[in-house]
Amino acid sequence: MQYLYVLTMFVHLLAAIFWVGGIFLVYMVFRPVAMTQLEPPQRLTMFLGIFSKFFPWVWVFIVALVISGYTDWIFRLGGFESPPLYLLAMEIIGWIMIVLFAWLYFGFCKRFKKHIEDENFAEAGKVLNSKMRPIIITNLILGMLEALIGVSAHYFF
Repeated sequence: MQYLYVLTMFVHLLAAIFWVGGIFLVYMVFRPVAMTQLEPPQRLTMFLGIFSKFFPWVWVFIVALVISGYTDWIFRLGGFESPPLYLLAMEIIGWIMIVLFAWLYFGFCKRFKKHIEDENFAEAGKVLNSKMRPIIITNLILGMLEALIGVSAHYFF
């Protein structure tokens, strides 16, 4: 049973690393390079390609995180009664991240893609910068907060 718990936590950690790390890579590395080296049509088309490849993986990460997170509660606590405060905080932040991603995915990605397909790059840029980017940076910050809580909970809770 201990091996199953370790495997579950490994899956949880990898899914979190890949999701938040992917956000970091896109926002802090690809974006600044694209801003300085590509014209808006190429830059926006590149981001559409990145999102088209990355976002399906995010859904996989979300499923893995939810299943492994609640499995952790069952293994360590024997159920969902009286979880420690840090686990409740991580659960709430995690669900906020999921809702924000779903809003990004279902609310703005189709619009962004449609504008690019129509070669309306000005509108695509507006959607990316005013709608998608704030959600992306918010999830990056929330993901880093999750990591902080996860590594510090042992010391403070």
